Amino acid sequence: MPSHETTAYAPLLRRIHWATAVLFIIAMLIGFYCGLQPPGTSPRRELLEVHKSLGMTLLFLSVLRLMVRAATRVPPEPSSFGALVRFAARINHVALYLILFAMPLTGYAFSSAGGYSLKYFWTFSWPRLVADSPQIAHAGEVAHDTLAYAVYAVVALHIAATFWHALVMRDGTLARMWPRSGNR
Repeated sequence: MPSHETTAYAPLLRRIHWATAVLFIIAMLIGFYCGLQPPGTSPRRELLEVHKSLGMTLLFLSVLRLMVRAATRVPPEPSSFGALVRFAARINHVALYLILFAMPLTGYAFSSAGGYSLKYFWTFSWPRLVADSPQIAHAGEVAHDTLAYAVYAVVALHIAATFWHALVMRDGTLARMWPRSGNR
C-alpha cells in the first residue's frame, strides 16, 4: 500500500460514529426498558421523552454522517478480508444505516399520528407532519416495535464482529474507527 493512503476513517467521521454508537445504545436500552413498563406510568413517560429526543438526535447525526462520509475518503478494507467478510460487513453496515433512519422516522410517525408528545428534551416541540390517525399511529408502532428486533440483531452482530476482528483476527479493523487511532 502506498504510504500516502490512510487506514483510518476521517477524524470527524470517527467522532460521529462513536457519538452515534453511545446514543444509539442508550436509546435502545431506554426503549427496551419502557417496553416492559405499563403505559402511562412514571418513569416510562419521562424516559420515552428522552428516548424520542435521542432518536431525533440520531436521525440528524445520521444525515451529518452520510454527508461527512461522502465528503471524505473511505480507507480501503484490509487485504486480509475475504469475499464473505466484505459482503457480510457491507450488508451489516447497510442494515445499520437503514435502521438509523427507519427507527426515528417510524417513532416520529407513531408519536405524531398518535397525538403523543413531540418535545425535544423538554425544550420545543417538533412539528406534527403526520395528522392524527389511529391507522398511521398503529402502523408506525408496529413498524417501530418490529424493527427493534432487527436493531438487537444487527447491533449485536456489529459488536460481535468488532470483537472478532480485535481479539481473534487482530487485523486492525477497530483501529480504523477508534477515536484516537492514527491515520496511517
